[in-house]
Amino acid sequence: MAPLVEAGADMFHCSTRRFWEPEFEESDLNLAGWVKKLSGLPTMTVGSVNSNTAFTDADEPTIVDNLDTLMAMLDRGDFDLVVVGRALIANPAWPQFIKSGAIEDLVPFDKAGAADNLN
Repeated sequence: MAPLVEAGADMFHCSTRRFWEPEFEESDLNLAGWVKKLSGLPTMTVGSVNSNTAFTDADEPTIVDNLDTLMAMLDRGDFDLVVVGRALIANPAWPQFIKSGAIEDLVPFDKAGAADNLN
């Protein structure tokens, strides 16, 4: 990590499949947490933030309310920013839904219909 910091990196974007999964056994830090700890620089976490379960064996995608976990990790300083991808594509007004607490009104990401939401 030192060469990247010495080269002038200001922040690290740490993408994983599921942000809440620890990077190593016997640790509660995810990739962003470890990178922040080792580099001393701000990090961004991303990976199934308030997303659906399409990446698992679920037949029907559903909304997973993992915002409490996200906020707990953010509050303890594991990372500095959060990146939202698929949930935002499926719900362009995602920030307003989250701010108002209307999680039940979110729709799951649907790969087939994603292009419609980008227009």
